[in-house]
Amino acid sequence: MIITHYKEPWSVGKPMFETLKLQRMVNFDDVGVILVNDGEENELPQECFDGYPFSICQMSIPKGGVSKARNAGLDASTADWVMFCDFDDCFSNIMGLYLIFCAMHEDKYDTLWSNFTEETRNKDGKLILVPHGRDFVFVHGKAHRRQFLVDNNLRFHDKLTIHEDAYFNILVQTIAADDRIGSIQTPFYLWKWNDDSVVRRDNSDDYILDTYDHLMRQKMAIMESLIERKMAKEAVLVVAKTVIDVYYDCQQSTWRVPAVRSKVHKAENWFAAFLKRYAAFYQKADIKVIAGLAKSCREHTLNKGTFFMEAETLEEFLKRIIKDAKPVPKWEQNV
Repeated sequence: MIITHYKEPWSVGKPMFETLKLQRMVNFDDVGVILVNDGEENELPQECFDGYPFSICQMSIPKGGVSKARNAGLDASTADWVMFCDFDDCFSNIMGLYLIFCAMHEDKYDTLWSNFTEETRNKDGKLILVPHGRDFVFVHGKAHRRQFLVDNNLRFHDKLTIHEDAYFNILVQTIAADDRIGSIQTPFYLWKWNDDSVVRRDNSDDYILDTYDHLMRQKMAIMESLIERKMAKEAVLVVAKTVIDVYYDCQQSTWRVPAVRSKVHKAENWFAAFLKRYAAFYQKADIKVIAGLAKSCREHTLNKGTFFMEAETLEEFLKRIIKDAKPVPKWEQNV
């Protein structure tokens, strides 16, 4: 397990280590933790790790963000399988590692994706639990054959500090053969609520809108990787899905109020930069694929209860975006 740590006190990370210690039906000689401190000044006292039945290696790197920290942990790992965990999370099932080992020992998978649970607050401020399926947005509950990652140069993007999980997961899911992706239905990983987390503290819709430039940077980074790997077919699908996702994002009621118009305009500018850069790929997208993506996205948006109306057709939307677009920085800058 590769766990990244920034400035959080030991009390925040202790539940992760304690719930690992509680795991059953596993040989702890086969379990190890690499704790990567993002910033050499953030190292924790060694006595924090005394008494645990699994090996713990603490290493520190110059401050560089979570992506660089995870990559450093991956480079330092010699294990057959790796799992990326957040310092402030924990395991919610004492059989979690057992489930992973059982799937690993089938020796037919390169990556394992599981359901997981999110701890969040409702409108009244009460902590509640929300189930998640095996999605590509978060690293939670996923394990990977290390040699598969190495052989395919699958790493976190050093220039992405927000939405970096999706970049990594999308590439893993795209490159892995369908029959080499395993699934664990029983949730065992808990994405814990952290009052100090900007991602969790802010309203999720506001956070997405506020970081839409980073989301577009992530999409561009994925495209560049796919192009470099000569995976044109997969690149076409990424462009098509991005176009549909952005179109329906901009139809949400929460995005069509005057108070956020300047933020929406900034998001649209970044999308325009994406669209201009990869227009040739979008033109190759099959109309049936686009229609299928639109149907799925529309239903998802309706289920969220934030769908407003299709105030403009997809074609009208894309023409307006291109016409009204203003220059944005290169995607690699100011991340």
